[in-house]
Amino acid sequence: MKAPEPLRRQLRTAAGLVLIGACLSGAAALFALQGCGRQGGGGDSSAEGPEAKHVPEKGTATYLGAARCAECHAEEHGLWQNSHHDLAMQPATEETVLGDFDDAEFAHFGIESKFFRRDGKFFAHTPGPDGVHQDYPIEYVFGVYPLQQYLIPFPGGRYQALQICWDSRPAEEGGQRWYHLYPDEPIPHDDVLHWTGDQFNWNYMCAECHSTNLHKNYDVAKDAYHTEWSEMDVSCEACHGPGSAHVEWAEMADPPGEGEKYTGDMGLTVRLKEPEEGSWYVDSESGQPKRSIPLQSNVQVEACAPCHAHRRVLAGEFRPGQPLLDTHVPSLLTEVLYHPDGQIKEEVYVYGSFTQSKMFHHGVRCVDCHNPHSLKLMAPGNALCVRCHQPDKYDTPSHHFHPPDSEGASCVDCHMPVKHYMVVDARRDHSLRIPRPDLSVKLGTPNACTNCHVDQPVAWAADAFAEWYGKKEREPRYGEVLAAGRAGAPGSEARLADLFANPEYPAIVRATALSELGARPTQASLRTIVTGLGDVDPLVRETALQGLEVLQPAQRLQFAARLLEDPVMAVRVQAVRQLAAAVGSMTEAQRAAFDAAKEEYIAAQAVVADRPGAHVALGLLYTDLGESGKAEDAYRDAIRIAPADLAARVNLSELLYQLGRMDEGRPLLEEAVRLNPDNGVAHEVLGRYWIRRKDYARGTESIGRAAALMPEHAQIQYFYGVALNQMERFEEALPFLEKAYRLEPGNAEYLVGLATICRDRGRRGLAKRYAAELVEKFPEVPGYRQLLEDLR
Repeated sequence: MKAPEPLRRQLRTAAGLVLIGACLSGAAALFALQGCGRQGGGGDSSAEGPEAKHVPEKGTATYLGAARCAECHAEEHGLWQNSHHDLAMQPATEETVLGDFDDAEFAHFGIESKFFRRDGKFFAHTPGPDGVHQDYPIEYVFGVYPLQQYLIPFPGGRYQALQICWDSRPAEEGGQRWYHLYPDEPIPHDDVLHWTGDQFNWNYMCAECHSTNLHKNYDVAKDAYHTEWSEMDVSCEACHGPGSAHVEWAEMADPPGEGEKYTGDMGLTVRLKEPEEGSWYVDSESGQPKRSIPLQSNVQVEACAPCHAHRRVLAGEFRPGQPLLDTHVPSLLTEVLYHPDGQIKEEVYVYGSFTQSKMFHHGVRCVDCHNPHSLKLMAPGNALCVRCHQPDKYDTPSHHFHPPDSEGASCVDCHMPVKHYMVVDARRDHSLRIPRPDLSVKLGTPNACTNCHVDQPVAWAADAFAEWYGKKEREPRYGEVLAAGRAGAPGSEARLADLFANPEYPAIVRATALSELGARPTQASLRTIVTGLGDVDPLVRETALQGLEVLQPAQRLQFAARLLEDPVMAVRVQAVRQLAAAVGSMTEAQRAAFDAAKEEYIAAQAVVADRPGAHVALGLLYTDLGESGKAEDAYRDAIRIAPADLAARVNLSELLYQLGRMDEGRPLLEEAVRLNPDNGVAHEVLGRYWIRRKDYARGTESIGRAAALMPEHAQIQYFYGVALNQMERFEEALPFLEKAYRLEPGNAEYLVGLATICRDRGRRGLAKRYAAELVEKFPEVPGYRQLLEDLR
């Protein structure tokens, strides 16, 4: 469990400033007392007709535990035992603890820690939240290979994961040692990434995916947890759902058979098997693998996805068989998480990369390569791949141009390159792509060739590919389009729109294209976004709704009212967020749909109420609904559980301003700066407060600190330049205005500002130059051409 590298910068510089949107990304968390059964919702599984036999209703099923499953499914249970799922979390005992607790010492940037035993228990002597060394008991071990983490109990039901981990790899591979998750930087006790902080809280960050039937049970008023589970590890019912109805079915004297008329699916919560299992064969025409029977659903992949995806959480209870977007929303291919071409950058847990692959779109499932119970591969090395792909075509030097049995001859080393997370955990990219060193030359993306040949430049790899496979004119890949869009390159808006409109691309790619269009809204891009509201894929619809933020509430209602009744929960709750400000214009039917979806929205925030972002989301909702008292309470709840949270302070300050209580906002923002002295956004919002108060000197000073702290943030540089110009300090302002343009050369606002400010300050030569660039980049805008003509 470790915060991603760029995310660490965001945590330090933006501190969770989320002014719109519902939940924070990342795994939700949900601790546990043995034997906690629960009941859940489900469909009607009663049979119909005089010949139908009664089948237990799976909607009333409860959790029984793996031991009960093993009574009939001994083979599957045997495969599962000692798997990573089985060993996901265990009590700390002599048998389960892998680390050296024989008075072992470890130092990280001068901070000493010691691991020892006392009275049969395991302890870590290490600095706590106040920086003072204490003896902390180890209560649980987390994971087993290639590393093991240790959970320490804290007041309020919290469990924290120590950042010093045990490397459980063999010594000859560099393992059998203590190491720190951030080996190259100090993490003092007051750092947002210290092990005692929120980012290493087990209840929120980890628990949901390491135990079965987990209930986080967070109490907002007490800021405390009473987390529960039915089984500590990832057991049978984590994937198959609660099994009591299935056991009842199996114990019937005359249970319905597979061919008999019944609707209960043997009492199972979900049937993970296909109605008719297909097989893979090589198609004679294409020479490629093909399923003998088309895949009927993605239920298997979506059973894995809640834990094997980077996503935000919508529902506190997931039952296998539910559509993924009824409970979780996968993250898009953002700059923070993925490289422009979709290769993994940060820890994204497979789903987002796998759904980009051609294999996924041709019906390949997780279980085609992985045994679902042991989690092991179905075959070692290239033998796994040639189960479907022709060995004489692909497992040969004429294809891979490397000696047989070498690393370069390994299918996965070329098509699923490794990236290490948590220092020692090697994860493979599951987008299963063809290596493209030519794209690395264009976009700076990694490629499998120079991952191994680290002493060679990217151009060397690109030349080798051209020599081996011939120079080919390739169609632009979506990575090139996304990179151009993010850079604001000329013509990129139309290319992003085309990318979205092409149904041959994966939904996650098309949704990302919409998201990039929404980042720089124009009339044309908004038309494309509105089209996305009717897309067949719910992730695209949910993303399109976010793009409506710039429209007036009445326009949003006109385009999106129907999505309040969308069949998928993620879309409905996003529709609530976007349409809350338009309730006064709704018809009676629309208001009824809104009220129903609003309850889901509120429930979604309750799932992550241990994070300030949930309360900020509620504050935004209540502000739009005109319920200022509830909005203020929500923002103050966020500040109470996370005093340094910037979004809550900014939004509460804005609300108080709207209520005519502007003076009450000042201490909120000054405290934000005190708690986040290195956060440029904190200084910026304080500067905007002073400018509102017409104290331009103090406002400009604060904006200047923000610009110094965020040198790569174009908008802050531009705002500081504008503020300096307003203070009659044009010569100081010009470098910041020009820097903003250099950082975002496709932003028309910066060129307009440069042209008009230079004109007004008598620098007509510069003004004409910038106006000419404006016309060159945006020839379709008549006003820009008029500006240039006026200057001439």
